[in-house]
Amino acid sequence: MESAINCSYSTLSADELLSKIVSQFCIEKPLDCLLWERGANDTYRVRCTNKTYFLRVYRHNAFPRNAIEFEAAFLSYLREQGVPVASPVDVKSGGYIAEIAAPEGVRLAMLTRLAQGESPDYDSLEHCGLVGEAVAKMHTVAEGFETPYRRKNLDLAFLLEESRVVIHGHMADCSGVLPIVYNLSKAIREKVDAVPADALGFSVCHGDFHGGNLHVCKGVVTQFDFEECAYGYCIYDLATFKWGVCGGSEECRKNQWPAFLTGYESVRPLSEDERSLIDSFVILRELAETAYGIRHVGDFGHNDIMASDAEQMCERLTKLAGFAGY
Repeated sequence: MESAINCSYSTLSADELLSKIVSQFCIEKPLDCLLWERGANDTYRVRCTNKTYFLRVYRHNAFPRNAIEFEAAFLSYLREQGVPVASPVDVKSGGYIAEIAAPEGVRLAMLTRLAQGESPDYDSLEHCGLVGEAVAKMHTVAEGFETPYRRKNLDLAFLLEESRVVIHGHMADCSGVLPIVYNLSKAIREKVDAVPADALGFSVCHGDFHGGNLHVCKGVVTQFDFEECAYGYCIYDLATFKWGVCGGSEECRKNQWPAFLTGYESVRPLSEDERSLIDSFVILRELAETAYGIRHVGDFGHNDIMASDAEQMCERLTKLAGFAGY
């Protein structure tokens, strides 16, 4: 028999997690554990007699522990401030994070409470407004957050410069893509640098607010999946919503987007500079998400990343550039 091959990404047994990991958290006796979905990380549903929780198991080396501690601290802070979020559950030994000895190495896990309700209906302008209002409240409350934990900021160095380098390295043979990425990056950098720094709100952002990652129940919006949260430009969350919900749909940009924006500005009005840059940040989201897939191509597979088809990537960027006036 040939030598064993190392594992880079394993599927962990739900039964083993139930008996060895879930039991470490401060909850009533759990009844079952079920692999719920694969995404950036793995999510398992955990049910007790009267409550449901979700266990997120981070991929090995997906984030340093410091970054996950940042996320847990931010979620706890938001809950304390009355912002509806799927907040973390304490570990019996202290903190919010459990360690798992997986075949590929240590994986970290966090158990969060259930976000009540269902996904928003974005055909409903009322839901769009409620979601916008909820994001603005989160941004406003986040201004008071303090933590010793650090993670990369959602700034131009990360969203633009690092993304461009990653895309260039992966798509060096795709001659059609690289000039578009370079020219857009240069134009966006110049446009953002021309705006006074204090004109752009900078706080802790959700980081992955693509229209999912929240539920609505009786008019209350509960947000979850903050694994990408970090200090950054508030308009990045708005641009990520526009990117995810509207994309290239002109109808959505004429209807759902204004409803979302009206809800947001009812709590946190935007400066004119912020408004003028939102479509530029939509492009930044496209670049950042493309780079994210490339970084994790070994886990996701080439066909499941946004950089798998150069022609489609060029079409998306060209269309988004048109909306942004480039």
